Amino acid sequence: MKKFIEKWKVDSLYVPLLIVYPAGFWLLLGNTEWHATTLTLYIVCVLFLSFAGFTETYGDSTKEIVFGYIYLVGAVFFAIAGLWMWLI
Repeated sequence: MKKFIEKWKVDSLYVPLLIVYPAGFWLLLGNTEWHATTLTLYIVCVLFLSFAGFTETYGDSTKEIVFGYIYLVGAVFFAIAGLWMWLI
């Protein structure tokens, strides 16, 4: 079991990229109604991307800073697209 965990170890820098982006696209492109639960999950995704982006932009390495800005741009994109889908 230890070898399995070491083999599939994921850097915490990539967690928003692997979890929040697919969830956000699933909520945007899925055939779901915008109820309170869906809207709350979407808001949590945007807030998580914002927090991860702000945290990573103050990192030491260039890789952390680049991923921070990717997360911030994703948060802005999901916020604008979600507001548009919710209002229209």
